[in-house]
Amino acid sequence: MHNNNIKAIVFDLDGVIFKSHDENGNYLWSRSIKEDLGLTLKHFSIIFSQKWDSIIRGKMDFNDHLQAVFQEELFKDLTVTPQEFIQYWLSHDHHINLDVLTLIEKLTIPCYLGTNQDALRTAHILNSIGSYFKKHFSSCEVGFIKPEKEFFQHIQKTLSLLPHEILLIDDTKNNIDGAKKCGWHVYHYQNDIEGLIDFLKSKELRTLNS
Repeated sequence: MHNNNIKAIVFDLDGVIFKSHDENGNYLWSRSIKEDLGLTLKHFSIIFSQKWDSIIRGKMDFNDHLQAVFQEELFKDLTVTPQEFIQYWLSHDHHINLDVLTLIEKLTIPCYLGTNQDALRTAHILNSIGSYFKKHFSSCEVGFIKPEKEFFQHIQKTLSLLPHEILLIDDTKNNIDGAKKCGWHVYHYQNDIEGLIDFLKSKELRTLNS
């Protein structure tokens, strides 16, 4: 593969465009949720249960799931409503990585968003940062999730590009491995903006100032 074959970059969201964890590996958005809403790890395990897989594949509505969950015995003592939980989640799970967004603004190559998300958060995200990307690919619309090959193949088909013409920037190794198996270029981002910039330069991907 030649470095200058890359014609599109697909950026992951959580862990790349958004900062999702603190230095101890805890989710940033839920650090004070017990104090704010009264939710514990037991509540989380039910909300983000095995049904979450169906939700991010677009097969189940998150609102419907929450309405059912909040009827369970464990949730009956809470004063928070499903809608209040959603608003808390969307507003708090939104720690934008300005270093990466600034880089995207400077890149001359088309940039896309490729993420495993439900429909509610997808819409919320696009309303905030959608203008930075030429197009988005969310699992709830694609019907498959990273690292499944069908997710990457859908992007290839939509963009009319060959695998070696696309670069994935992602913080999750399984996703990196999945894209690599499909023949994509990959960069395993670990909150290392300088490393990413150097990598893009090595691939001869220009910014507006270069």
